[in-house]
Amino acid sequence: MIQEMTFRKENGMKIKGRLYLPDERRGKLPLVIFSHGFGGNFRELEHHGAGFAEAGICCLFFDFCGGGMQSQSDGTMEEMTVESECADLETVLAGAGKLDRADPERIFLQGESMGGLVSALVAARRPRDVRALILWYPAFSILEDAGRRYMAGETCVFGITLGKAFDEQARKIDVYGKIAEYRGPVLLIHGTEDSVVPISCSEKALSAYREARLIRMPGAGHGYEGADSAAAREHSVAFIQETI
Repeated sequence: MIQEMTFRKENGMKIKGRLYLPDERRGKLPLVIFSHGFGGNFRELEHHGAGFAEAGICCLFFDFCGGGMQSQSDGTMEEMTVESECADLETVLAGAGKLDRADPERIFLQGESMGGLVSALVAARRPRDVRALILWYPAFSILEDAGRRYMAGETCVFGITLGKAFDEQARKIDVYGKIAEYRGPVLLIHGTEDSVVPISCSEKALSAYREARLIRMPGAGHGYEGADSAAAREHSVAFIQETI
């Protein structure tokens, strides 16, 4: 079962998403909120929705405001910052806890790349609302990259022009200090051949978290396809099932 979702931020901006639900009614179910990466959108990830639903897990995808050129949510990429995406996810998290089929005591945050960074920061802010955290190649390197761009006066990333506020804010975040404030279970999944976000970012995070493990995906790069994609989803589903 699939439902279209709309969440509204305090400033009135709309966040568009899609919810995948198990067909069989079993009362309140665990829910995973899956956040996309920089410049992306939820349609790039929603092929995972059926797999979660078949395992008895509700799966909610959404577009960050200004999170990508094809975003269905309000806003532009020049307005987007790490902080604005954290506010988006907090809005979705608050709304998701009120869904009929979702168990508010079993909400998981999952994110890829920049969505992983944002999920990690929000989990640290809202630890009581997050049962556990799943991070696919989390882009903790964004903060260091932001500092370099800021000093060089650059505002372009992968051919996309960002607002000056993006690097101004991001360069000041103590990412490993902040994420360590989340004390719940964490699963990190990272490809050994990731040339965009080096696996060393997840290895460093492994040391920062109190209860975490890292699955290394041999030969995988940034963004999973084919067998790697299926394996990452299976690892994620298994982690949720053992954590609930």
